[in-house]
Amino acid sequence: MCCGSVLAGNRIGGVGADDPSVHLDLDPTPAAARQARGFFAENVADLDAETAQTAALCVSELVTNGVLHARTPLVFGVTLGDDHVLVTVADRAPGDPESPPPDDSRPSGRGLVLVNALVDQWGVHHGEDGKTVWFTVPRRRA
Repeated sequence: MCCGSVLAGNRIGGVGADDPSVHLDLDPTPAAARQARGFFAENVADLDAETAQTAALCVSELVTNGVLHARTPLVFGVTLGDDHVLVTVADRAPGDPESPPPDDSRPSGRGLVLVNALVDQWGVHHGEDGKTVWFTVPRRRA
């Protein structure tokens, strides 16, 4: 479950089921976010700097959420559409990702708020074996 299942189950602007996708299996360890960012950078090298930085931050947030909360192996995916890039993080845990209530004294818990503010679209796709959290950014070329 990853890019293909998200595209089959959702209408996502700027990305289609036939667009090229790449995937990376990740263990739920602290190194996973760094590995995902590197994989993203290797596979979407033509993005302008601002879009690439935004996407890298959101990649870190979603992969870190998977590591901390799902605690299952992850599948990280990137699909290159004509107009947008789709990024997916699949885990095997049930349920939806949750944002805790706002609390300025807490050092964490703002990841999904950041993702919501920075990307064009995002959502959660549920499958038989877990969920996939996804987002898109425009494919602005450098």
